[in-house]
Amino acid sequence: MPADARLQPMTWFDSLAASLIPLVPKAIMRKLSLRYIAGEHREDALRRGAQLASSGYRVTYDQLGEAVTTQEEVDAATKENLRLLQDLADEKLELNISVKPTQMGLNLGEQVCIDSVSTILEKAQSLGAFVRFEMEESETVDGTLRVFAALRKKFGASVGIVIQSMLLRTEEDAKQLVAVDAPLNVRLVKGIYVEPAEIAHQDCNVINQAYLRILRILLEGGAFVGVATHDEVLVEGLQTLLQENPSWSEQCEVQMLLGVREELRQDLRRQDLPVRVYVPYGEAWYRYVVRRLKKNPKLARYAMMGMFKKQEDFT
Repeated sequence: MPADARLQPMTWFDSLAASLIPLVPKAIMRKLSLRYIAGEHREDALRRGAQLASSGYRVTYDQLGEAVTTQEEVDAATKENLRLLQDLADEKLELNISVKPTQMGLNLGEQVCIDSVSTILEKAQSLGAFVRFEMEESETVDGTLRVFAALRKKFGASVGIVIQSMLLRTEEDAKQLVAVDAPLNVRLVKGIYVEPAEIAHQDCNVINQAYLRILRILLEGGAFVGVATHDEVLVEGLQTLLQENPSWSEQCEVQMLLGVREELRQDLRRQDLPVRVYVPYGEAWYRYVVRRLKKNPKLARYAMMGMFKKQEDFT
């Protein structure tokens, strides 16, 4: 059964609820956010990560925030990631984190971004850690890939990238990435940004087909791939590829967001597929949760209904 068939169809009320999410009081949003984020503080993320690790999951940690406009904000994000890496080492947790290009200064200049992420990667290499350099809207893709190329050349297997199957350019980007004679670690996602038809696939089935083509390109090229999905269709596609070439099982893992399709996550673990859970945290939780709720009509409806419920109903 296709993944979408298992989900409750979007109604006109769900669409309305999603559009009205910004009107939901933050107190209610904070309660709902606990499904998707570990909390506002690093300690919250460490605690949630330890719980997931004890259940057999791999974990990556992400300090929320993007589109910073000052060097001071870049410096603050850099320092927080350095502290995160040290705390993970001290707690003997998996040393795996993600950083966003525009959080690390991409909008201020590519060299600013290279410098800030390099500082993090120098610490990461000293600890044996891995840093995922994320991907954002289409207008940042070229700059992100140029920065990643510079980081990859200097730090090798310590740094990875993200690419989005919805973008028309991504198959060619994947071919160029695997053509470089250097270690490659890619997180492959569908993409959640609203992009025009001129540069992005609009149909879900077409996006899925592109995803599986790109996944094959990466695996054949020797990359390690984080197969980031909550869609059974793509999981089945991955399993077909692994049946075709069992050695590829050493080159991939499934990656899922905290709080999303937890029953699928548990099922994959029962099938002995390695699963990594993305654990976000930070004071910038509100923007992240609003985006998640808009992508999940049922939860958006609950959030709107929450405006008319007593606070204790959300405890």
